[in-house]
Order: sequence, then C-alpha cells, then structure tokens
Amino acid sequence: MLRVLTCITQEHDLRLVILAGLICLFACYTGFSLIARVRSTVAKHQIYWIAAAAFATGGGVWATHFIAMLAFQPNLPSGYDIDITLFSIAVAVAFSGLGFWIANHGGRRHGLIGGAIAGAGISAMHYTGMAAFEIPGQLTYSTGMVVASLVIGIALGTVALDYGLRHPGVKGRWIAAATFALGICGMHFTGMAAAVITPDPTVAFTNDAIAAGWLAVAITAVTILVLALTLAGAIFDQHLVTRHEAEQERLRQSESRFRQLADATFEGVLIHRDGTIVDANEAMCALTGRSLAEMVGRRVLEIVAEASHAALRAKFAVARESGSDTRLEIELRHKDGSTIPVEILGRAIHTGASIRPEDSLRVVAMRDLRERKEAEERIRYMANHDGLTDLPNRNLFQDRLSQALARSKRGASTCGVLCLDLDRFKNVNDLNGHATGDELLRQVALRLTASVRADDTVARLSGDEFAIIQVGVAHPDGPAILADRLVKAMAAPFEIDGQQTVIGTSIGIALYPGDGDSGEELMRAADTALYRAKAAGRGTYRFFEAEMDVRLQERRRLERDLRQALASHQLDVHFQPLVGCDNEQVIGFEALVRWNHAERGFVSPAEFIPLAEECGLIMPLGNWVLRAACREAVTWPAETIVAVNISPAQFRHADLAKEVLGVLAETGLEPRRLELEITEGVLIEDTDRVLETLTLLKQAGVRISLDDFGTGYSSLSYLQRFPFDKIKIDRSFIWEMEKNPDSMSIVRAVIALGRSLRITVTAEGVETPTQLALLQSEQCDQVQGFLIGKPLPRAEASALLANPEALLGKSRAAQ
Repeated sequence: MLRVLTCITQEHDLRLVILAGLICLFACYTGFSLIARVRSTVAKHQIYWIAAAAFATGGGVWATHFIAMLAFQPNLPSGYDIDITLFSIAVAVAFSGLGFWIANHGGRRHGLIGGAIAGAGISAMHYTGMAAFEIPGQLTYSTGMVVASLVIGIALGTVALDYGLRHPGVKGRWIAAATFALGICGMHFTGMAAAVITPDPTVAFTNDAIAAGWLAVAITAVTILVLALTLAGAIFDQHLVTRHEAEQERLRQSESRFRQLADATFEGVLIHRDGTIVDANEAMCALTGRSLAEMVGRRVLEIVAEASHAALRAKFAVARESGSDTRLEIELRHKDGSTIPVEILGRAIHTGASIRPEDSLRVVAMRDLRERKEAEERIRYMANHDGLTDLPNRNLFQDRLSQALARSKRGASTCGVLCLDLDRFKNVNDLNGHATGDELLRQVALRLTASVRADDTVARLSGDEFAIIQVGVAHPDGPAILADRLVKAMAAPFEIDGQQTVIGTSIGIALYPGDGDSGEELMRAADTALYRAKAAGRGTYRFFEAEMDVRLQERRRLERDLRQALASHQLDVHFQPLVGCDNEQVIGFEALVRWNHAERGFVSPAEFIPLAEECGLIMPLGNWVLRAACREAVTWPAETIVAVNISPAQFRHADLAKEVLGVLAETGLEPRRLELEITEGVLIEDTDRVLETLTLLKQAGVRISLDDFGTGYSSLSYLQRFPFDKIKIDRSFIWEMEKNPDSMSIVRAVIALGRSLRITVTAEGVETPTQLALLQSEQCDQVQGFLIGKPLPRAEASALLANPEALLGKSRAAQ
C-alpha cells in the first residue's frame, strides 16, 4: 500500500492524476446512465444502448490510463507503440460491452458475472496499454502487486455493476460510477506500483512509436469525446428521466384512478393469473370477508363454494382454450363459512406481451345475486301465498292437492278436501270495517293452522273461503273429527281491538277416491257439500253425497238462466193494486218482479229472489225493477203512487240514495210518488248508516214504508228513531185475525199506534170479505191483497186506472 502511495505522490504529476480521476468518474457515470436505459427499452434497441455505454466506459478507462501515464515521470525519454495503443482502447470497449450485455440479460448472477468481465477488462486494457509503453530500459513487474491490481479491478467492477443494475436511479448511478472509477484508478496505480524500470541504453524506440506530445493530443481528443458523450448522455438521460418520471406519474395517476374506479364499483372485481389471484377491489374483499392481503396469492377456487368447483373449472378450461368471455352463476365461500350466490363474467386482459396463454391475466367481475335471489324468492312466495294471512293461495293449494292425490294413488290411501266458509263474516266486515275484517281473517288463519297436522295444508282461496287438504287419512272418522274440531274452534269468540267477535264456519267435505279422481272433481264435490252445510243452518259440516250435486247443478243452471234473463230483459214487472180501506179507491200499486221462464214456466219470486241475493244479482235486479216501476208510474195519474221493495243488499251499497234520486231524475217521476218499502232486517244490519240513507231520501220527498211490521223484536224503537210515512201489517196477522183474537188485538193495536203517530197503516194479504170488513171497522188506512186485486201486467194496471169501477165492482161482488 505504501508502494502505491509513493508511486502516486512521488512518481506522478498530481494535477494530471486528479484530471484522470475526474474523467474516469464522469465516463463511468455516463456509462451507467446509458445502461439504465437498456432495461426500459424494447429488445431490438437494447444493443445500441449497450454499445454506447461500452464506448463511453471503455473510452473513459483508456483516457484515464493514458492521462495517468502522462502524469508518470520516469526521468527517461518515453514513447508509445501506436498499434498497441489503439488495440488497448478496443480491448477496453469490447470487455465493457460484453460485461454489460451479460449483466442485462439475466438475473443477479448474470450481473455479477458481467461485472467481473468488465472489471477484468480494466486490467486487460491497463496491461495492454503498458505493453505499448516504450522507454530506454527494461520493464518488469512485481507478481504480488499485479495480482492485487487484478483483484481490485475485478472486485470493484463486479460490485459497481451489480449495484448500478439494482439501483437505476440518479443516486444509485453516482454510487456505482464512483465505485467503478475507484476500481479503475485503484487497479491502474496498483499496476503502476508493480512496474519496475531498469535503464538500458541498448533498448531503442520502434519506428512507429508515438511521442508523448502526440499521445497527449490523442488523449485530449478522446477525453473531449468522452466528455461530449458524458454531457450528451447526461442531458439525454435527464430528458429521459424527466420523461420517465412524468410517465411514472401519469401511470401512478392512472393506476390511482383505476383503483378508485374499481373500488367505487358495486360489483366485486378480481384479477387472476392461471387461477391465482393477483389483485381485487374493495367490493370483492367485502363480498368474501377477506382483506386484499388475504386475497392476493390465493387460488380462486379457495373463495368458491365446493359445489361450484366443477362448473368453474370447466368454464376456465373453455375460456383458456377459446379466449371467450366466461359467464356463470356460482356460489362464493365467505370467510365465515356462509355461501353467497354470484354471477361472474371473466375476460382476458391483453397486455401486448407474447406470453403463454396459461400465464395471461384474466379479470373477473362478480355480481352479488343475494338481493335478486331474495326478490325472486319473494315473488315466488307472493305468487303462491295469500298476502293477508300468509297461507297458501289457490295456485299453491291446487299444486299441493295434485301432489297429495299422486301420493294417495301410489299408496292406495285416502285424501280429504275440506272447503270452509265463514258464517256472518260479511256482517263483521260491513259493520266494523275492512280493517277489523282483515284482522279477523288473520286470526282465523292462525286457528285453522293450529287445528291441523303439520303435513296437512291450509289455504285461503278468496274472501272468507278457506280449504284444507287432509293427507293420509287412516281412520274413516278422521275428516269428521277434524271438521268438528274446526267448527268448535271457529265458534269461540275472537278478540279484536278489545272487543269480542263471534262468527262460525260451515264445512263441506269430499274424499278421494270415493268422491272424485282429480283435484277439480274433489273441489267441486267439497263445494257442493259446503252449500248443503250452509243450507242446513250454518255452523256445521256435511260430507258430499251424489244427490247434492244434482241439486247444486240445478241451482247453478237457475243462476245462469237468471243472469241471462236479466241481461236479455226476459223479466217483467207486475203491479198489485193498493186501495183506500174506506172507499176502495186505487191509491197506487206495489211493483213486483215476475219471471216467466221459457222452459220452466213461472218461477216463484220466493225461489229466484234469494238466489239473486246469494249470487250477487240483487243489485242489478233491484235497480232494474226500480227504473221500470218509475218509468211506468210516470204514465199514471198525478196522485197515483208506486211502491218498490228495497233489499238489504241494496242498502249495503253506499250510493243507494244517489242512485234512487238519479232514477227519479232520469224517468221524471216526482219523488213524492215513489214509496220505498224496507224490512226490519235492513235496520238490524247497520242502523245508523241505513237511517242516514233514509233521511236523505225522505228530505228529497221520497216516501218510506216499513214492511212486515210486527214480526221484528225492536219495531217500536225504529218508529221512535225515524219518522216513517207508512207501516204495513204483516199478512200473517191478517190471515189469523178472523179466528185468533190475539191476532185481531195486534192488528187493532198497530192501527191505533199508526193513528197516534200520524203514520199511514196498510194491511197486506187481504183475501176475504170478512178480513176487509174487520179492517174497515177498525178504520185501517189502506189494504192490498188478492181480494182487492192480484199483481197485474203494466197494460192491465193502466187499464184499471182508466176504469177503477171494475175493481170496486169486483170487490163488492166478493162480499
């Protein structure tokens, strides 16, 4: 070490030594700057950057060597062989280029090998350059120092190139360049210290030896070229660095925007390479319950439910072969072990690199299907269940009935179908409102469900109609026991809003295989039995019998014919005379509907009026009778009235007053000439609302009559609450008053009551002269009945008004 230091300080010009060191440093920095560009460019352009780096580095090493040689002062004349001198620069450039090329085409091991070759090139160039040195003397070397110089050059060259490749930044390049320059200088001056010059006058210069002055010119030229390359490389490198940094910044911004966009999506997104996850967005992490760190590096199948593995593998295989998009519904496996239904769509990412298909990236978007599945399930549930009671509806009931019959056929077992209809439910709904009716239906559903087995099905078909499927009936009395239990359950009071509500139920029962072979046949049979149970007084149950079906079919045919008769105007209105009791003069008529069936002949109103009330035809029928009666009454004399019966069903209609007044306006009949007859049953159902409607009609001038007076238990209270225009004594009292003193007393009391309240009294059902005489003796106001006149077609009624003496003569003749 002391020998090297002595060589530098005593045998060299320090100014040129410092210059040589600076040139070496800048040349090395230029070389490493150019090397840094190699890995950031495409393959076909890399050779140019390696060549430029080799020339800058090799030229710098050569310039450093010969400037240092110019600084050497052996106190003897010296020169340089021009051929060897030129060859030495070629050695420096070649070794540097080979080392750089190897280092840039492999991993770190290749970097170390390339660094060692470049370091060896330093030594090769030095000793080649020393071979070009000519001096009158003998040049020998110390073996130990030579070995030390080789170790310094190779070791520091290896370290410098390895560090420069792993730290391509500005700071890294300066450190690598300084290390490489130190290796060059250390190797040079250690090699110079190894040299021993022994003067020998017999040694002569070669003819082509270049003098030190000309060498200085050549070195200066090379130095200027190296410095120019250094400057150009620095400027260009700075430009590339700035551009690279700008590109990196744009890339970071782009990546940031992409990450924000990916994280902002509601769908889970992951990127995988051959089934291994390399990235995922926040939604994907939330979907699986795992962090990004837990996701990256996992196999995709690890986050997929095992049941979906086979389908996903098959899709991956197809996508890998065809490159087509992957769309599939699978189940993910959450971190907590639960499964999540998702729809996936996979697509390959094309990076432009020529890599194998199995190494390509694929992006997979996953859409959470839980809400959609839940919505679909809700829709399916709503389509098959009643929204109010949560019971199966008609669709699901029919499906389960089909399944129950199929099992019964396979197992040769009995299956029962029970149809239920709630008694008095309509009254509860009308009197207390639909909210109370809905709550009642919900409680009914709970009681029915609690009364059957888990295997049985309870369904709400519509309104207050329910049905039950009783499967696996093992005992013949099983359906009867169940029906009896249901009747008792429905008879118990219901608690609604602090009030007790009492209803009941009627049940029809049909059994497979005896009553039908299909669900439709069984339902029809059970419905027929239900109709029979309701006709029997309600609150009971009936099994289907063949005769029931015959009667029900007859009733349904009659209902069909009534609808057709009403639609095609086959009905007619007859008018029964109403006369004054004292003078027997016609006061008006009561309008009565008649039906002369084309095949059946005359159909009694006692038969088709209740049918119309049951099947919902009473409203259009009542409106038609009212309109026909008013239209006919307009043609009568101005003081003649027409009486029309109003059914309870019509009163349940909220716009009855509006409809009546509308008919009067339409036909032109004065309201005072219309008399509406109602029964006490109308008042019982909803007294307040009925009285409100009656008040509106009475204020408009319409007369109100209370029909069948005396048959109800609260008639007197009604007379007190509402000022009726007329009360009609029920015909049952008139028929009995000749032979029953009690009936005569009731008739006498009613007539007296009407007189005291200033209400007109009419006796209906007068059929004998004795009855008429008794009524006249009691000063009854009006009478009607077969004695006075039967219901007449409208033409005969008009003729009677034109000749009232005919009626008077007939009555006297009867007496």
